[in-house]
Amino acid sequence: MLTEGILLLHDNARPHTAAQTRALLDSFGWEVLNHPLYSPDLATSDFHLFLHLKHHLCVNNYNDDEDVKTAVTSWLLEQAASFFEEGIQNLVVRYDKCLNKLGSFVEK
Repeated sequence: MLTEGILLLHDNARPHTAAQTRALLDSFGWEVLNHPLYSPDLATSDFHLFLHLKHHLCVNNYNDDEDVKTAVTSWLLEQAASFFEEGIQNLVVRYDKCLNKLGSFVEK
């Protein structure tokens, strides 16, 4: 079955923690990992995606918002699947470090 062995890490926003959502996830048999309130250490967008995107964007000047949107879209489409996989794999390591420090932020 494709849903066996699924580990889900999502934030603790109200829709994610609602009884109806928890019951649905339980019915799937998914294990939901506890997530700290907010940690930039555990947000792949913060520690992986935006870090690289910021370096890409800072070398150019843009005339307007549309130029920025085009540059961001192009950059995202140019990234190989391995780029996104690396971010997820780094999340596993960071999550483990955070748990071992009892929720404290982790060093890079």
